[in-house]
Amino acid sequence: MESMTGFCSKKFSHPSFDLRIQARSLNNKYLDVIVKSGFFLRPLEEEVRKFVKEKFRRGRIEIHMDILFTSAEKQRVFINSPLLAELINQLRPFMNSGALNLDGLLRLPGMVEYVIDDESFSPKEREFILEGVRDVLECLKKAREREGKKIEEFLKQRLKLISRKRGEMERLFSSLKEKMKKELREKIQELLPEVDQGKLIQEVSALISRYDIAEELARIKFHLQEFRRSLDDGGKKLDFIAQEILREANTINSKTQDPKIIKRAIIIKTTVEELREQIHNLE
Repeated sequence: MESMTGFCSKKFSHPSFDLRIQARSLNNKYLDVIVKSGFFLRPLEEEVRKFVKEKFRRGRIEIHMDILFTSAEKQRVFINSPLLAELINQLRPFMNSGALNLDGLLRLPGMVEYVIDDESFSPKEREFILEGVRDVLECLKKAREREGKKIEEFLKQRLKLISRKRGEMERLFSSLKEKMKKELREKIQELLPEVDQGKLIQEVSALISRYDIAEELARIKFHLQEFRRSLDDGGKKLDFIAQEILREANTINSKTQDPKIIKRAIIIKTTVEELREQIHNLE
């Protein structure tokens, strides 16, 4: 079982640069991959997305990559010197006013060029970066699995509670059913003393069936078993089963008039909603 939430951050040192990679995973209906990097790492973004898609099925995965070069020759930054010289020459009369500075000039379009193609890195440097990405993604995977274990324990505890309340309702209904039969039989005989006994039994059974929750209780039991068998099948299937349990609890709540059974049906409904909240965190 794997959660869709997790985080991992690592730093890597190479003779030519320092690299920091962060990976964050959030809930999402589908797989959504966001890669944010600087100029020099942009050519690797597509390959990073491919790695993510191979490792995860659902969630919003955000990858942040930052690089700091320790070697000047790796900067691959070029200043348009002829253009800068021409601008300075044209603006020289205004420089005494202090309104212009070199920082502002360098920000003008076309003044500074960054080389961001694959040639920025040697094959070994490229592999070093991609290996770092794989390392961080594996770290994120383990973080999601740890969160998944916590959710699994929570789900199992809530399943035990639902199962216990279902059993209590079953016992309550069993004793209530006999009591209802006896009271209905006596009431009908009091009002209609001449009624045929066969007809009486038939009418009593028909009335009791309107309030019979045995079928709903049996289906809840089946859904609980199916839920346990499906813990590793992903959040979508578990959410579907949880909705089925909720539907049966709602039916019981509408059919019965016994306050003790209603109380337990409400507990089951509340617990199922807690299940679904956690299920939505699963991959």
